[in-house]
Amino acid sequence: MEKITLGILAHVDAGKTTLIESMLYESHQIKKQGRVDHQDAFLDYDPQERERGITIFAKQAKFKWKDHEIFVIDTPGHVDFSASMEQVLSVLDVAIVLISAQDGIQSHTETIWKCLKEYEIPTLIFVNKMDIAYRNKEEILEEVVSKLDPNSIDQADKDREEMIAMCEDKALEEYLQQGSLSSETIQRLFLTRRFFPTFFGSALKNEGVDPLLDSLCALVGQKEFSQEFGARIFKIQEDGSALAKITGGTLKAKEIVNEIKIDQIRSFNGQKYTLLQEANAGDIVALKADTDWKVGDGLGYETAQQERLLASFLTYELLLPEEVDALQLWPYCQQLAKEDPSLQLDYHERSKKITLRLRGDVQKEVLQKMILEKTGILIGFSQGSVVYKETIGKQEYGVGHFEPLRHYAEVHVLLDPLPAGSGVVVCNGNRIESLSLGWQQQIMNALNQRQYGVLTGSELTDVQITLIAGQGNLKHTSAADFRQAAHRAVRQALRKGKSILLEPYYTFKIEVPSQSLSKVLYELEQRNASFEILETEEDMSTIQGSGAIRLLMNFQSELSALSKGRGKIAFIKSVYAPSQDTESIVKTIQYDPEADLKYPTGSIFCKQGAGYYVPYDEVEEKMHLHPLDTESSHSYERVRYHVSDEEAKRAFERTLSKKKEKPKAKKPKVKQELDHEEIKIQPKKPELLVIDGYNMIYSWNSLKDLAKADYNAARERLIDQIVNYQGYKDIDVYLVFDAYRRKQGEGRNETRHKTKIIYTRYGENADSYIERLVHDLKSHYSISVATSDGLIQNSILASGANRISARELEGKVMGVNAIALSHLK
Repeated sequence: MEKITLGILAHVDAGKTTLIESMLYESHQIKKQGRVDHQDAFLDYDPQERERGITIFAKQAKFKWKDHEIFVIDTPGHVDFSASMEQVLSVLDVAIVLISAQDGIQSHTETIWKCLKEYEIPTLIFVNKMDIAYRNKEEILEEVVSKLDPNSIDQADKDREEMIAMCEDKALEEYLQQGSLSSETIQRLFLTRRFFPTFFGSALKNEGVDPLLDSLCALVGQKEFSQEFGARIFKIQEDGSALAKITGGTLKAKEIVNEIKIDQIRSFNGQKYTLLQEANAGDIVALKADTDWKVGDGLGYETAQQERLLASFLTYELLLPEEVDALQLWPYCQQLAKEDPSLQLDYHERSKKITLRLRGDVQKEVLQKMILEKTGILIGFSQGSVVYKETIGKQEYGVGHFEPLRHYAEVHVLLDPLPAGSGVVVCNGNRIESLSLGWQQQIMNALNQRQYGVLTGSELTDVQITLIAGQGNLKHTSAADFRQAAHRAVRQALRKGKSILLEPYYTFKIEVPSQSLSKVLYELEQRNASFEILETEEDMSTIQGSGAIRLLMNFQSELSALSKGRGKIAFIKSVYAPSQDTESIVKTIQYDPEADLKYPTGSIFCKQGAGYYVPYDEVEEKMHLHPLDTESSHSYERVRYHVSDEEAKRAFERTLSKKKEKPKAKKPKVKQELDHEEIKIQPKKPELLVIDGYNMIYSWNSLKDLAKADYNAARERLIDQIVNYQGYKDIDVYLVFDAYRRKQGEGRNETRHKTKIIYTRYGENADSYIERLVHDLKSHYSISVATSDGLIQNSILASGANRISARELEGKVMGVNAIALSHLK
């Protein structure tokens, strides 16, 4: 049985869910046809979807039609959830674009069409709701032909075969010679997107659905799959399982793929699923395994896919209640980020804030309700700000070195500019022969992570990063060390060169009453938009142009006011381009690359057993490697030699004869006279333990559950345990708590049995206080800092202090307290 993966795509309220209900009913998969307005549709089982009457989450069903098994995926139609729609495109064999006969082609329909073209997906068109349309079929088809594609052909037209033949010279020649087209030719033209079959009907009344399905099966034909196993993940579900399409071979339950054991294979049909022992090429299944998959990951021969056309250009900060800290919410946010990577959720350790990217108000409301139901926390959103990006104008050479005590890594890179829209491309041009393949892979993995610029701290794009050299130490180098060195190398190159700030621009089309035209044009000029007047029909004028998104924000409401509600704007295309206002944007953001501890521009070297920081403009002369002076001329060839039995025997005899020879007499050692030099023993510094209290509370297994119920009780228990530990170990201890969010907090200190407890003042977090404390006291103490916060690790190591993880300290404290308790007994 042939298998087809079908996607239904449309703007909101076009009737996608109703069309799927009709398909399931006509194929006898369901006995009763549900309705969205009755809240009993087969796939709209989520409470928010039923409440709003829209599809929010991509879901699947399956049915059989004419010897074909069809996996149909319902995608969100609202523009706010278009990124979720795009995630599905990578696994589709064919798509149906649904158009409402009432609403016609909307701006989001054109966006969907552009995505399908980019992914090269063969497409059918179904014009729905013809039973209540005020326009006839010819008028609607004319709009489809003019706005989508001129080769959109009505399949009810008696001359359709001749019209299909007109799409290609070779097909036309076949038609003229034979008087018809073969089914193979029609299939080929459809699968290569040379024409787009168009149907008219009503999904609610099951009109036109059967011919649509018949044509679908006939046009797709037989699909060949690879014998080698492959699968692509297109969605992460709430339970952590991954929805994937098997693109080749077979997969069995309990099988190990990409070093991951597949625990379960589930076949979903709506809300219900059955367990499978084996999945075959063409199947859509949910895979359950103990791993963190991401949308776009490939299994088997499939490689990871990261491209996104419909990214959001606005970022928001989550606003939390006064008594809630961002770290409490972050674990759930991490799960959300896996389910929908387009949100790009980030936790900023220094500011203790969570940011994310959204496309509109509906997505905000849905997300707000989801978080409230799962965590009981009512969140808000800040005013949206534009997401900038950065690139470079010419090639730059960058170096990174990371060598605090017991760590070592060095990385050298070349950065080259790429054409707009290329993203970041990472290449391996290693020139150092001694750099092992394992280490090269670790560096490449680090370079493939998101990189950030030095103008505004925005994401880097349109750059090729080439690894040209690296060095490690067999004893002291880890993947984390290479990650540190690699990021520093990229940042050092950016800091030396001249970066270019990119901002998003919209291409737009505006329809406005002619009497309001001059006011709208004036408003566009004030927003520095470029535009032209395309046409004027009756009392309406059409304007086309482009402008920076940051200046066009909220323009829709301004347009409504100027045109008394009659004006419409459609944002057709969005691209990143060099900003025309770089200086003022950079000045407003006030980003300081030298103060960014998470992504430093300098390097750390080691001297006399302690790490020290070297600024970006001084590091090159201190590097251990100089790859620009080394030609990449080395190569090797593996040659297999055959050694005969006689040659092996002669070599063995020579080895034995050497062993029987008498050992040579050893020369007597000559005693060397050494000048007397006085050795000074440095006095041992007293020990100081600095603890990030907030970090301990939410990291210790013995405290984090209590903290969820009563934060103050958890803090007091931590203080008691640390005081006991300090008394037993007889060392100096500073226990630091954040008070940066409490406006009434002016900062205060107290001492309990030689343990100093510090509450930072408003506006200062524990990280900043600890960094300053380590810097001030490093010459007087041997300092250890207890934190699992990776952000301050660099400054701690660079100052010569030791770092203890939260779990390590918990183990020490619990061990000491257990010993003390046993003594008391």
